[in-house]
Amino acid sequence: MALHNQVLLVISLSFLVFQFNIASPTPSPTPSPIAISYISSSPNGSPSLSPSPSSSLNLERPNGNVQLGNKELVNNYVDSLMETTVTKTEQFLNNVVEKRLTDPAADAFVKDCLLVCKEVYENAVDAMKKTMVDVDSGAYYSANVDLSALSTDLETCMDCVKEIYGDDQEFIKFDDWAGKVTVDAMEKIVGFSS
Repeated sequence: MALHNQVLLVISLSFLVFQFNIASPTPSPTPSPIAISYISSSPNGSPSLSPSPSSSLNLERPNGNVQLGNKELVNNYVDSLMETTVTKTEQFLNNVVEKRLTDPAADAFVKDCLLVCKEVYENAVDAMKKTMVDVDSGAYYSANVDLSALSTDLETCMDCVKEIYGDDQEFIKFDDWAGKVTVDAMEKIVGFSS
């Protein structure tokens, strides 16, 4: 509820500022490159990670061809996918969101947006960890609910980012990848539990 109120406040204030031309135009901070890998789509359209040459972590997405009738394979796949996604999300949080929060050129609206995203990504990490516990205990419905909530939370951050930064490629690439990973995990969970 608090996150929802914060998002509404940020959106409302942003609307008022831009609607009444109160804000003076300020150049958005130029993000510096980060040392995390970005996303590419494999030929079958499922998400995969492309390690950046400067990245110290080699994060590979597990093979998505999982027999849905095999509980152990589905559980291992979802666990592996979530572990990779937790790591990648924590990297993005530290290397992009936290770095931009410390930028002295960031105004109050930018910082509010980044704080919303920080909370969203921290909640996302918790949801992914809970998903692993749910899947391991056979609570597939609960795991699906966790991932659905995660997906909605990520949209909240992107709405704010689009309002503040426009088409910010760091956030867009990360959001696209996170969305594909979330859908992939939900498909495996729903496919197995159906």
